[in-house]
Amino acid sequence: MIALRIALIGAGVMAFIFALRTGTDWVRWVGIGCLAGALLLRLVERLRKS
Repeated sequence: MIALRIALIGAGVMAFIFALRTGTDWVRWVGIGCLAGALLLRLVERLRKS
């Protein structure tokens, strides 16, 4: 699960940087979605452990 979170964070950061350089809005939202997904996975993992 941690590998998936790291992949989502990496993809989100790369998409966000790409969006800032090119000025495309939809790629920025994809990056934000990837980062939000990684955060959601972290919260799900914590809820499962308790």
